[in-house]
Amino acid sequence: MLLPRVLSAIVMAIVFVYVVVTFNEVGFMLFTGAVLVVAAWEWARLSGITRQQTRIAFAGMVATLSYGVAIFELQRAMLWVTPVLWCFALYWVIAYPEMKAWKGRFLRLSFGLSILLTTWCALAVIKQGSQFITYLILLMTLIWGADTGAYFTGRLFGKRKLARHVSPGKSWEGVIGGVVLTQIGLFIFATYQELALIPTLILSAIGLVTVAVSVLGDLTESLFKRHEGLKDSSRLIPGHGGVMDRIDSVTSAAPIFVLLMMNVGWL
Repeated sequence: MLLPRVLSAIVMAIVFVYVVVTFNEVGFMLFTGAVLVVAAWEWARLSGITRQQTRIAFAGMVATLSYGVAIFELQRAMLWVTPVLWCFALYWVIAYPEMKAWKGRFLRLSFGLSILLTTWCALAVIKQGSQFITYLILLMTLIWGADTGAYFTGRLFGKRKLARHVSPGKSWEGVIGGVVLTQIGLFIFATYQELALIPTLILSAIGLVTVAVSVLGDLTESLFKRHEGLKDSSRLIPGHGGVMDRIDSVTSAAPIFVLLMMNVGWL
């Protein structure tokens, strides 16, 4: 499984760089929209929908709503629902498995539709900014850095379980390791950008919240997969599972990151 995983990772990295560097705004949004539509098809399965026609219809609904948001230029407005969505998710993760309300298919579908739509909106807002590449790389570095730091720190020092019933492999030590690594990265970034003290502290706070929510996104997908008895959201990507398995942290981190950046006037 290692070779397919490595090869898939290389291909995904090349495609990501090519899209970011060469695509114009319309092309970028069509590409990211297509990725999120595939993720919507997977999310329908995580919501308990096994009938292919229904899963495709749900993916089509996500595509249609994304188009509507673009037509009416509602991307920024849509991001304001993000904190509410992830507060619900935090409660579900903490209360699992006792709390039963989230198990309804309609609620799970509605949540999935909302997080995929706000993710698309967040990417649209970043693309429209003058520092698109810088901020997108910063966002992805926070997500990947948190995941990398958590993996190695957790393996070395992990003892206290973060969410035993949802994802037994994750530890508080791992989360702390991810936070430390990303904060170091942000300090290097701020130094390179020659930011003053206050902007550096603001950026540090945004990074801290973004990393915390990225962990929550990962845990939330794990919760839905555990409930459905699934190891992966699908088998579309050799060695990696499905699209949702690769973007679960992005669906939580990107909208929060962009919303915070908007509020401090950087986007």
